[in-house]
Amino acid sequence: MSIKVYEATIKTVGPVHIGSGRTIRKQDYIYDFHKSMVHMVNGAELVKFLKGKDLLDDYQKFLRHPPKKPRESGLKNFLDAHRIKQDEWKTFIKFSEQVHQGKKHGTYKPKPLNDIHLMMRDGQNQVYIPGSSIKGAIKTAVVSKYNEAEKDIFSKIKVSDSEPIDECHLAIYQKIDINKVDKPMPLYRECIDVNTEIKFTLSLEDDIYTIEDIEECIQSFYKNYYNEWLIGFKETNGGRRFSIEGGMPALVGENVLYLGAGTGFVSKTTHYQLKNRLQAKKDSFEILRKKFSSTYGKMKEIPKNVPVVLKGTINEIKKEAYQQGMCMITFNSK
Repeated sequence: MSIKVYEATIKTVGPVHIGSGRTIRKQDYIYDFHKSMVHMVNGAELVKFLKGKDLLDDYQKFLRHPPKKPRESGLKNFLDAHRIKQDEWKTFIKFSEQVHQGKKHGTYKPKPLNDIHLMMRDGQNQVYIPGSSIKGAIKTAVVSKYNEAEKDIFSKIKVSDSEPIDECHLAIYQKIDINKVDKPMPLYRECIDVNTEIKFTLSLEDDIYTIEDIEECIQSFYKNYYNEWLIGFKETNGGRRFSIEGGMPALVGENVLYLGAGTGFVSKTTHYQLKNRLQAKKDSFEILRKKFSSTYGKMKEIPKNVPVVLKGTINEIKKEAYQQGMCMITFNSK
């Protein structure tokens, strides 16, 4: 049996969220609106601190019966109300992450965050990308090119988990739906930030595919994704603005993959890869009409672009737009 091993590097073009299934409530983190920062709290250290301040009973009441007004129900509101100064926070803060919201409504009235969906972590509580997530994206590209379905073939492609990702490369991003307008949604994800490099290992057994074959599949997938679907959003007001802000970079011909949650239907299916655009639209519409009848079921005809929404986000500080989960990948033989 022959085995070829490659050192691979993912570079995030958009933020990547691999969900752990865990969320934290606004009572469990500190959100500093004016600095656009979320401070992750060590619960045990917070309890110890509050106990020393004789505030533990008040804190437990706050958790059981948080204020009904969203702008008053965060942990920061509790700390401010009990005159806990910011220089005391370091006692119980684990680390901090930048927050990127689609819009800020007003200067003095913070728009509260909702629950934050957390990243996948290993047994040492370090963020990483599972090899299964990377392999799944590669497999979709290979199936799209060769229409292979045999499990034995894909068992010859081995993908390791990524190396741990430092917490300094994490940020909170708000989901934005793009069509006629940019519509920020009340969904916040902890993500691997843009321009982060992530290392893993890929092995190919028995020459079933060459690394050049894999790269060709990845490039072909993105070319069809861009030409058959993504480019259609440039005809919408929201899509044009998103493109001007850098959300549709000219990467046709590059090794582009989409990883993680929030990347959308087209990035995880083969309709626009194996069929012509018209048939892909019809098939996608029928699937989505059954799954999302409240949206697609009301449409009297098939729209120009199906799905009708592009999943994105924005960094308001840099004034840059991103597609959720967009990555570039490179391979080097060991």
